[in-house]
Amino acid sequence: MNIIIIDDEPKIRNGMTRLLSRHDGWAVCAFADAHSALTHLYTHEVDVVITDIQMPGMQGLDMIQRIRRVNEDIPVIIISGYSRFDYAQRAIELGVRKYLTKPTSPDEMIQTLEQIEAELTQKAQELRRSLDQRPGRPEVTNLLILRAIEYIEENYAKKLTLRDVAGALYISPNYFSELFKRTTDMNFSEYLLGVRMEKARALLSDVAYKVRDVSALVGFSDARYFSSTFRRQFGMTPLEYRNQFAGSDAEEDG
Repeated sequence: MNIIIIDDEPKIRNGMTRLLSRHDGWAVCAFADAHSALTHLYTHEVDVVITDIQMPGMQGLDMIQRIRRVNEDIPVIIISGYSRFDYAQRAIELGVRKYLTKPTSPDEMIQTLEQIEAELTQKAQELRRSLDQRPGRPEVTNLLILRAIEYIEENYAKKLTLRDVAGALYISPNYFSELFKRTTDMNFSEYLLGVRMEKARALLSDVAYKVRDVSALVGFSDARYFSSTFRRQFGMTPLEYRNQFAGSDAEEDG
């Protein structure tokens, strides 16, 4: 689990980093200001944010508000020397998972993080099951890439780019490209094409769809290009595939 800590007090920041880094499977990055943390969030995979409220440059609650504009789901834990009601109320409005006052109980912090980790693991398992892992699909455990795959499965029929998916995940395109390749052993365009071709084969088994209909339904604006791509992928044209596997004698319709 990837955790970031934002606190301008070195003693607290370093102590928290040492504490959490000892936990098996937890990777921790610490920052003294909100701006640096936001930059890291955009270029790295982050599962949990732990932040102070009072910091120079940008307050912790303002930083959380900026995070929530693009990512409503990431768990946030506040550690603060203030127990003011207005702070706690705004934290609730921003969907903060836990509001802990300093000095923070190490046991309570670890217990909260372990609960979040268990929930993330369960979510990843459910997502893997829902994605219908067919033969040839990569076995993926990374939650961010599972979400990317889910997004591709839902949007393959549209004009879809790597930048679109990275934007939906709130990370930089360069980082997403590198992570996708490292995790799946395929680049984004290869994976997207594979999804579209699988969907095309399924649609071609239904003779109610003409080849040009299938082309549009799997995200190709040019039916001829779709047909040539299908032939490169499977060694036969869409019509030949239909005649062989669906028993149709339909004529070529472009």
